[in-house]
Amino acid sequence: MRKGFNYSTLALSICLAVGSTVSFAAEKDSSADAAKSDIERIVTVGTRMSNRTVADSPAPIDIISAEAIRNSGATSTPDMLRKLAPSFNMNNTTTSDGQDLMRPASLRSLGPDQVLVLINGKRRHQQAVVAVQENVGRGSAGTDLSSIPMTAIARIEILRDGAAAQYGSDAIAGVINIILKSDEGGTAWTQYGQTSEGDGESFELGANYGFKIGDQGMLNLTLEYADNGEMNRATPTTWFGSIAEPKQLLLVGEAPTEMTSLWANFTYDLGKNSQLYAFGGFTAKEGESLGFYRGAADNRVWSELYPEGVTPQLGSKSEDFSLAVGYRTEVADWEIDASIVTGENRFEFSNINSLNASYGPDSPTSAYDGALVFSQTTFNVDAVTAVDLGLYDETSIAIGVEYRIDGYQQEAGDEVTYARGDTLCGESYNPEGLTTIIDCTGDDITAPGMQGFQGYSPAMAIDTDRKSFALYLDTETYLSEDWLIAAAVRYEDYDDFGSTVIGKLSTHLTLNDNLSLRGSASTGYRAPGMQQSNFTQRSISLDNGELADLVTLRPNDALAQELEFNELKEETSTNISVGVAYNNGNFSSTLDVYQINIDDRIAYSGNITRGINTEIDSFFDSHSGTDGALDGVKNVSIFTNATDTETLGLDWVNQYTQDIADVGSVVYELAYHHNNTEVSNINTSSSIVPDETIFDASQILLVEKGQPQDRLSVSAMLDLDSWTVTGRMTHYGEVSTAAYGTPTNTWSAKSLFDVTARWNVTDQLDISGGVLNLTDEYPDEWGDNGGIFPEIGFKYGWASFPFSLAGREYYVRATYNF
Repeated sequence: MRKGFNYSTLALSICLAVGSTVSFAAEKDSSADAAKSDIERIVTVGTRMSNRTVADSPAPIDIISAEAIRNSGATSTPDMLRKLAPSFNMNNTTTSDGQDLMRPASLRSLGPDQVLVLINGKRRHQQAVVAVQENVGRGSAGTDLSSIPMTAIARIEILRDGAAAQYGSDAIAGVINIILKSDEGGTAWTQYGQTSEGDGESFELGANYGFKIGDQGMLNLTLEYADNGEMNRATPTTWFGSIAEPKQLLLVGEAPTEMTSLWANFTYDLGKNSQLYAFGGFTAKEGESLGFYRGAADNRVWSELYPEGVTPQLGSKSEDFSLAVGYRTEVADWEIDASIVTGENRFEFSNINSLNASYGPDSPTSAYDGALVFSQTTFNVDAVTAVDLGLYDETSIAIGVEYRIDGYQQEAGDEVTYARGDTLCGESYNPEGLTTIIDCTGDDITAPGMQGFQGYSPAMAIDTDRKSFALYLDTETYLSEDWLIAAAVRYEDYDDFGSTVIGKLSTHLTLNDNLSLRGSASTGYRAPGMQQSNFTQRSISLDNGELADLVTLRPNDALAQELEFNELKEETSTNISVGVAYNNGNFSSTLDVYQINIDDRIAYSGNITRGINTEIDSFFDSHSGTDGALDGVKNVSIFTNATDTETLGLDWVNQYTQDIADVGSVVYELAYHHNNTEVSNINTSSSIVPDETIFDASQILLVEKGQPQDRLSVSAMLDLDSWTVTGRMTHYGEVSTAAYGTPTNTWSAKSLFDVTARWNVTDQLDISGGVLNLTDEYPDEWGDNGGIFPEIGFKYGWASFPFSLAGREYYVRATYNF
């Protein structure tokens, strides 16, 4: 009979399908030893049973090692995952407010908030910023993976399976578990990179050091710093003749950013079977971006301040803090893990170079816009044991309780950023900027608030929280030597929308020494985000090629109730997957097929505006005018449960290790990911606003085709003692969008090639470098379907690109181990 369980954390031996990165976990081992090590590695996500080899794995998991991270050439954790994890996607947004600093990332082409992120097996808080532009991830607030320094990471485990019954809300698409370094010794490194265009300079450095505290303790510290320069692919433009000579008036690419991180991981043994642990960190990021250009003749600008017009310059600052403290011990036959995890993401906005036209020519040109804050505190008590129920093997039984507090704040900015000043009429009607002229109408009336990013007013400010309680039961056992079954059930209760019960069944059957089958079926849910329930703002965006003011309504706002919208409720899901795993010596292959259906997905609506019907016209009539809630507002939007979707996909992963006698080895990997998402139903709560307004054809296209349906990764790593050379091809399938009034446009599939190498100069020093996007691949240019966008500088589009606009990049890195 099989014995032995690891009760200290959630444990699982990895499956055969370990993505396109497993082989790199070899680090300095031989290829054969590395493959064996990967197959037998114990990870901490997906199950509570330990000592399991690859043949027993019930779900597909990708393992990304520290060595793979170091060889990637990436400058951030999400960029690294995009290169190395086959089902992970991150779109490069641009001119998108806070998303330029926190880009949306997803698994299996679902929403960024439908994947759960863990640190050392503990829930990670989300970001404060919610996406409201017409980009991938629209309407969601995911987890800011870029705030987690790569230097601190020992490995990453990606569970590609629905796991809400095990971990709670958000784990619909899967789970990303980041394991922090906890060993002795130190590493210091520095890296420099640049694009072949001569811009986008990046300079990074980091250090990690672990040391013992007496005989019982261990402390591992990480410091990381990154300074990334601007990379701009906007084409010069006169903006329809607004200026004489063409200039880059937009930022289409990547804004300059600066980031500093300090993280720690601590353990201390309190006797034979007890341990105190703590981990967490602080990351600060700052960035600058640009809004849309305002010409000097526009009534949003005063030529006395900006004779050639202005492209508002926006500043953003993110501060991210987290701390987990826990205690593990044994009580009788139970292993107990009690912990508290708290974290906060604070995101501040500012106008660096802008104006409030309604303040006249004396308007301030810089001001603080306000801040968004998301916080989360989670209390957990988990208990695991093994009991003999007379079956083939002992049965693992785990029970646990969780209490969580989610908090959300929206802080007001300086008055000038949101208020209406005393200059009603713009320059076209009032050249002197006089405050006494008041008989202008229509477009001659100045817009309140600062251009580029309008600040949050005191009426928008909020400080609220939500509490939830969860109870779960999880069990696993072998019915025979070759047949594993597992089940989980979870009850959760939220104080704002009620309770839910979800469950999961999974199994694994070994057919022979080489072949096995696995499968799972689960129900899941995602609680409405605090950001979705409470965010509001006044913003300026493009509407059929013209700048227009838009107000986002809170779902529980009186104005939303006038439009007959209900408050948000949870998203619910079903997830079914089946897989086959084959392993024969140096070759392994897995194929997993899955179906994920999600009901009542929360969406950020399209523009609700005049002219749709008489009820909406009356709504605007009631609240317009200089004293109204919709003063100068053309459109309103809202978060609402709007759609049902169905996603069918597959992951196929292959690995082959070739040993070269007396020379080294080559590890070949091929991973293919395919998914097809369809919006099966649109059904919103309002009887006034039509469904096609809430979720129009462009939003359907963004969900169904905004992320690549196909992704192929082929790589080879040549290990020649003191040299390691890696080549990787990543193929991204086509994407389609119809953003901001443009017709449907399909951006063709692209293949990117990376070549990296590392030379171990000594046992302590190694030098590495590489060429990323070797063939200098860019997305298709927009062309005729872009409407006005090519004319204003958007050469490569806007809404949906699964890779950077940087083109070819070079980097060099030096690492010293001590």
